[in-house]
Amino acid sequence: MLTQEWNIQSRALQCAVSGRPFEKGERVFSALYWREGHYSRVDLSADAWNARNDNIEPLSAWQTDFVPPAPPEPETLRKDDAESLLRRLVAENVPGTRNARYILALMLERKKVVRQIERQRQEGGSILVYEHLPSGEVWLIEDPGLKLGELSAVQDEVAHLLGSAHGGISAEGGNSVEGVAPNDATPETTTST
Repeated sequence: MLTQEWNIQSRALQCAVSGRPFEKGERVFSALYWREGHYSRVDLSADAWNARNDNIEPLSAWQTDFVPPAPPEPETLRKDDAESLLRRLVAENVPGTRNARYILALMLERKKVVRQIERQRQEGGSILVYEHLPSGEVWLIEDPGLKLGELSAVQDEVAHLLGSAHGGISAEGGNSVEGVAPNDATPETTTST
């Protein structure tokens, strides 16, 4: 089982090379590197991306149009929803919540809150690289390789963590998360550069 810290910063508001703030709608190039024992994200303008050293290959790279972050909403006390629960579980990185993190990521992918940008095969399993579309944050979710027969128990676990069976999880033990079976929801993707 893969056990390491995966705390990757959100999309930057300015180019990592020039320091120039990104403008709304500007094409931003993001790359994920392995440096000094941890993942590091770099966000670049088109000019900086084109001028980079091609000999240093990122683990993953993608591009998107820059959307300035919305002002933070006032904090309210509420039960966890799928996104806040996933954020909490990723931050805690407890091995026993690996299946729940995977199911929550699938739910958010179906709701188009996150998108899978790559699957990295590693010794002992696969890591799914997800980008949170509103903020540009990157989440690394371990694919536990769930079998269809295991899904009901994981659905119940996630429903319990959420405090109810809302969010598309069947508390009755159905075999799908919003109609998606495990291993069908995370297709191979290629890195766009």
